[in-house]
Amino acid sequence: MAYKVKVDKDLCTSIASCVAIATNTFELDKDGFSTVKKQNGDSDELILQAAKNCPTNAILVFDENGKKIWPED
Repeated sequence: MAYKVKVDKDLCTSIASCVAIATNTFELDKDGFSTVKKQNGDSDELILQAAKNCPTNAILVFDENGKKIWPED
């Protein structure tokens, strides 16, 4: 499965745990906020782990059909 991720800039607080976990998928932008560097740069498992470690749930993860799988509603 190939996850698609988005970062909600309004929720991101620049903790950068996502960057530390999934270094090929996330990076910090010029303002210090997380951004998607490359979709599917890491395994789905690592991307989901990075999203779940975000303290503000700023990382949205969708399956290949566009259904949101994280954060859970």
